[in-house]
Amino acid sequence: MKNALKIAGIRLASGIAIPAAGLSGLATIGSSLAMALSSENRTTDVFQFFLVVVSILCLAMWCLVQQQKRAKSLVASVNHQECLGLDGTQLLGYPSPAFIVFDQTKKKLAQCQSATGDYRIRDFSWVMGWHCEWREVEAVEMGGSARVVNATGMSVPTFQRTRRLKDFALVLTVADASHPTLRFPMSQRAAQEWCTRCNVLFNG
Repeated sequence: MKNALKIAGIRLASGIAIPAAGLSGLATIGSSLAMALSSENRTTDVFQFFLVVVSILCLAMWCLVQQQKRAKSLVASVNHQECLGLDGTQLLGYPSPAFIVFDQTKKKLAQCQSATGDYRIRDFSWVMGWHCEWREVEAVEMGGSARVVNATGMSVPTFQRTRRLKDFALVLTVADASHPTLRFPMSQRAAQEWCTRCNVLFNG
């Protein structure tokens, strides 16, 4: 139970840390520029806001650094104990505490859980397939032109339906009857890169 709560807490922190760092970083830059460019913005409220976003930025960066240290330490430990050459620069699933790391030379992979230090070694044959996955959403957006609706010349904006792809992930199909698929959410670019990387790893 304790380990489960620890894993859930670290996973939540990892999921929040990156967007929190990005948003607080932008807010820090914006508030500092506002105070620097105009004396009217040098108020107590603006300064307090600046201190809050800087604190959030520092906390988010600290969480990311600690997560990176745990991941690198675990990979190094697995390499030492198992006499492997797992590539610590390519972690599938990172910055989540649950990730997979690969040794292309020995055709081995390790399922790692940096929150607890647990890991499991698998042969490459354990991975039966892989593919990119995404969700298509349709939205109505305002167009760039307007249309005239009556003789008075009154015009209204035009609307058009657009489709966007979101929620990209790399999905591994594995030889495990209880959990046959492993899903790793990521950006579109990262999903495409990992799909190509899997082709190199498992077919190279």
